[in-house]
Amino acid sequence: MSYPLKPVWIELEPGQVQRLLAIALDGKAEEALSFVRGDLLKRVEKALERR
Repeated sequence: MSYPLKPVWIELEPGQVQRLLAIALDGKAEEALSFVRGDLLKRVEKALERR
């Protein structure tokens, strides 16, 4: 799916922030990729659709 690129504001829940920080500290590549492909990508797509 293709979207015109624009700046987006993504609000994360406290649990997502905690997960993101844990990934950064642990350096778990698979978990980081899962977070980006799952949670983060869905939020970016949703933000782009709203504009």
